[in-house]
This record gives sequence, C-alpha cells and structure tokens, in this order.
Amino acid sequence: MRKGDDVERIQKALAALYFYPDKGAKNNGIDGVYGPKTANTVKRFQSVNGLSADGIYGPKTKVKLEEFLK
Repeated sequence: MRKGDDVERIQKALAALYFYPDKGAKNNGIDGVYGPKTANTVKRFQSVNGLSADGIYGPKTKVKLEEFLK
C-alpha cells in the first residue's frame, strides 16, 4: 500500500472532479493512503474515461486526469 503526498495529490485531483466525494469523512476521505477506496475511485475514473479499469494509477490514467485539471 502506497502512502504519502503523491497519493494525496491523486486523491485531491479525483475529488476536484467529484470522483472522491466521501462527504461524511474528514477531508472528504483524502488521507494520502492508496488503499482499496482509492483504487476503486481510480477504477471508476478509468471506466468513465475509456481506460482499462484496473485501479492502477499509471501513465495513461495520469495523462487523462491531468487533461481535466488544466
């Protein structure tokens, strides 16, 4: 399980696009831990955007996410 600022940046980017709305949790669930919740959120993002929904934040997912955040 990965942890840290890079994971938190991914979570915040997904939250900015409303893929990470855990309204009942502190900070919308953004905790800097790439666990099952983040993997499932990445899968949803990938699926909606025509990518292979494997839950892995790889180069194609990164590029697609950054396109939305420009």
